[in-house]
Amino acid sequence: MASRRALLGFAAVLAASLSIAPVAQAAQSKEAETFIGNLANEALKDLSDKLPEPELEKRFKALLDKNFDMARISRFVLGRYWVTASDKEKQDFQNLFEAYVVRAYSIRFSEYSGETVKVTGSRSDTPDNAVVMSDILQPDNAPPVKVEWVLRKSDNAFRIADVSVDGVSMVLTQKQEFAAVIERNGGGVASLNRAIQDKLNGTTTAQQ
Repeated sequence: MASRRALLGFAAVLAASLSIAPVAQAAQSKEAETFIGNLANEALKDLSDKLPEPELEKRFKALLDKNFDMARISRFVLGRYWVTASDKEKQDFQNLFEAYVVRAYSIRFSEYSGETVKVTGSRSDTPDNAVVMSDILQPDNAPPVKVEWVLRKSDNAFRIADVSVDGVSMVLTQKQEFAAVIERNGGGVASLNRAIQDKLNGTTTAQQ
């Protein structure tokens, strides 16, 4: 009898946990959708203004630092080269990579005019991650741009780990580009850091 009662009790707990999990994941998905909807539309509004370049980069850097998991992204884009890099090379790369992203994407945002973001759905497979699907709606009625946002949750706050535009992962694309630069310049992170610095300085080399 005791064993039967224990089994029934275990079954009840299991059933309750299974019923709660989808509810919790649905709530997290909704929270992730709200986060992206607010962030994306705020970014389009604040960064599409015709601002001087230094102010535009300042605003984008603040958005990046607050909402993107740049430490995780930096490790991912370096891939296997992260393991062999020295502490100084890693720190230099993180600083240069952030400056590179700020420069490249703040300019892209400045080209937007009148676009809005519509969240179209989301999925959450674990308590710590979510993927939010969205469309960038264009004022000239052109086909919307499909954007997926990969989020990680830490300390009860979402941060963006990747963005895919029309099915192309920006983080994966950057990883492939950086790996090619490293291979062409001797196989070290120091060479990549020099190439990024050259680009930021407005100069190029034959090996970039």
